[in-house]
Amino acid sequence: MSTRILHCSTSVENYNICIQQNVAGFSHKGPQQNDLIYLAVKVGKKTLCGARFKLDQVTNHKPWPDSERYVHTLSVKEVEFCYPFDIGILSEAGGKHWSIKYVQSSKPITDQAARDLLDREFQTNKTEHFIPFEVTPIEVAPPIPVKTLEPVPAPAYQVLDEAPLMRDSIRIQAMLADIGDRMGYSIWLPRNDRSRVLEIWQTKKSSVLNDLPLNYDLDTIRTIENIDVLWIKGRTIVRAYEVEHTTSIYYGILRMADLMALQPNLNINAHIVAPEERRGKVMQELSRPVFRLLLAHSCSFISYNAVEDLAKEKRLKFMTDAVIEDISESAKETLVF
Repeated sequence: MSTRILHCSTSVENYNICIQQNVAGFSHKGPQQNDLIYLAVKVGKKTLCGARFKLDQVTNHKPWPDSERYVHTLSVKEVEFCYPFDIGILSEAGGKHWSIKYVQSSKPITDQAARDLLDREFQTNKTEHFIPFEVTPIEVAPPIPVKTLEPVPAPAYQVLDEAPLMRDSIRIQAMLADIGDRMGYSIWLPRNDRSRVLEIWQTKKSSVLNDLPLNYDLDTIRTIENIDVLWIKGRTIVRAYEVEHTTSIYYGILRMADLMALQPNLNINAHIVAPEERRGKVMQELSRPVFRLLLAHSCSFISYNAVEDLAKEKRLKFMTDAVIEDISESAKETLVF
């Protein structure tokens, strides 16, 4: 049995189809039955993996729009899911040429260190549900006459590695951490985001927790530790925040739903934080039947603007988390049952 990465290039549609149709396609006949496959797709500047499976029987089923590319297709079995993670972590084992060593042509990954990295990251982010990426239509701009083209200085943000929306989400995470800290709560930040948040939020005291002081089973802890910001008092989660990233609002809501499903008696105030113009999308996702019963009475929407305004409040150390109720909009107020 070999371990391989099936890279769908930038085709989010093909990535989703692989899982929805339980089939994998390759451009050569190297992959064999029982090979372990990590499914990946390029989203923005990152190559993300959100599922893995074992190959089963050879099949002629080719449901992809570009089906002629695939000379070898197999059904899949033992499918597992995770919150999408960047397989760029393989650079830790393979250096700057990791994609050539481990990804190109779905070659077998013979390096044990690389296999361990993939397994560890997958297990850390594991979930029970498939997280499909949103297929965004590509808008083609009309051609611009050559004579109108002039050299334009690149905007300052282009020198950074992350897209503007991602940087906004990190900034909002930092603000939420700062607000909670000033109110006297301990703060939890996911390990993957922590260094970037702390570059913006330079706290003067050790309010950021290195470990969660919670007594739950391993699946629950793995879900909780990936929530974007937690305010904690003693051994109790006071507030939980998911901040929109560059992928989809759906992921944050799904993480909250996973938590409520794992611990149905857990009384947590959960919040989806996103730009005001995304409010409608948040409510639309919360109206999905799979989320409605779990989150309608415990999850609310908070806009970026509301967080920014609250962060300017000079009397936060005299306030409690109850102030969040004044800036949040309960999902149950807009859902129709």
